[in-house]
Amino acid sequence: MPDFPQIDVLYARLFELALKGWGNTHPNPMVGALIVEGGEVIAEGYHERAGSPHAEVVAFSNLERKPEEGASIFISLEPCSTHGQTPPCTNAIIQSGIKRVIVCCLDPNPEHSGHGLEILKNHGIEVTLAPESIQTRFTRLNFIFNHQIKSGNPLIALKIAETSNGMVAERAGYPSRITEVEARVDMMNWRRLFPAICVGSGTVLADNPSLTARIGREIWCPVRLVIDSKLSTLSRDVTPRKLYSDQFTDHTLILTTTSLKNSQRVQRAEELGVQLVEVAADKNGRMLPTSLRAVLNKLKLNSVFCEGGPSLAQSLLEANEINYLFRYRSPKFFDSPDALAAPELDHYKLSDPVQAMLGKDRLTHGFL
Repeated sequence: MPDFPQIDVLYARLFELALKGWGNTHPNPMVGALIVEGGEVIAEGYHERAGSPHAEVVAFSNLERKPEEGASIFISLEPCSTHGQTPPCTNAIIQSGIKRVIVCCLDPNPEHSGHGLEILKNHGIEVTLAPESIQTRFTRLNFIFNHQIKSGNPLIALKIAETSNGMVAERAGYPSRITEVEARVDMMNWRRLFPAICVGSGTVLADNPSLTARIGREIWCPVRLVIDSKLSTLSRDVTPRKLYSDQFTDHTLILTTTSLKNSQRVQRAEELGVQLVEVAADKNGRMLPTSLRAVLNKLKLNSVFCEGGPSLAQSLLEANEINYLFRYRSPKFFDSPDALAAPELDHYKLSDPVQAMLGKDRLTHGFL
């Protein structure tokens, strides 16, 4: 590793830069870049959204001149080496005249991994991979992108908030506060990352959620998927839910197995401007769990954040359709005989779990 003063500070700033693209870059990864001359950062850049210039190109543009001899560029992800919506970043680095590149993690695509570094080396550029601990951190940042690149499928994440005795509500059909402020803020941040969010009809009826990410003054709305096999949320005796009547109604899609068989409810969907998507049914008339992934592929969404109740969660877990789990645990204890239990999550072992204390609540998240 080349000798840089305050190298940890540079890595920390690079991570901050990549994070600026949080939730905006899909289906691309979050990437940051910074140019260093004489131990000082002289230009920065990050990938803002798909189709916009990549982080390295932004950093060179912000510099507004050629880097001086001996300058280095730090990049959070191996520079791309193929033509996509933008030219390969390896070209931009070579043309800049820079002779030293520090990369924090490799491209997850097995067909491309290491190729960008080899191209740079073949042009006489010194290339260094960051220490393993740094590689791990920057790789995990883009876990959604990495999953789709490696598997070819969108990532389905499940969020469960439960009490210390595994309950998700004091009484079925009624909302209950499980976690406190810090954890709820954290959930909003994760909502902001995913391009889609999913719940079942029971959650829509019981909680009447908006399913937006509310961070500071920003209200951001992902694609909202409601699994409602019989269109029960569109019954005439149900007041219009927020998902069907707010300013983001066009973001809402109902996944149903009977959309063409109940003309009254179909008509109500049309009146509300809510789109219906017919999906495959199991023998009981419920949506086949595999249908969710099929819908995501059809909509070209690389991931979804599922916040449905225990029934939806259980069906997806049993079908092995969950790739990633967010498990919030509160010290609260619901001992009412009417309390609603979460799926038995202890049966599922997480790979590479991450833990965080959020006030008195604990979050554990990782791959299934």
